[in-house]
Amino acid sequence: METLSFILGIASVVVIANVIVTVVSFVKVIKVTKEFNDFTKNMSYELDIRTKDIHDQISREINILNHRIDNLEREMFSQMDSRMDKLDNKFKKDIENIYMLINK
Repeated sequence: METLSFILGIASVVVIANVIVTVVSFVKVIKVTKEFNDFTKNMSYELDIRTKDIHDQISREINILNHRIDNLEREMFSQMDSRMDKLDNKFKKDIENIYMLINK
């Protein structure tokens, strides 16, 4: 009888130890799952912020490039206009010189 009580006592201690280990493991799994979910939320938030920063930087660069293109276009047309005026004046002078030569 004593052996049976001893075996039942040992078995109950083993069962209680298994229950304690199971509960502790379950709590750790819940804690790790919560930490993982928090980590993924933080990473998602960080990714959103960085994506927005990159998008904003690209938009700024596009605006700068568009401004530079507009300025270059304006300068180009200004220079072309100036050259065309000079050419027009030269033609007028040449025509005047031709008329002067003809009328002499």
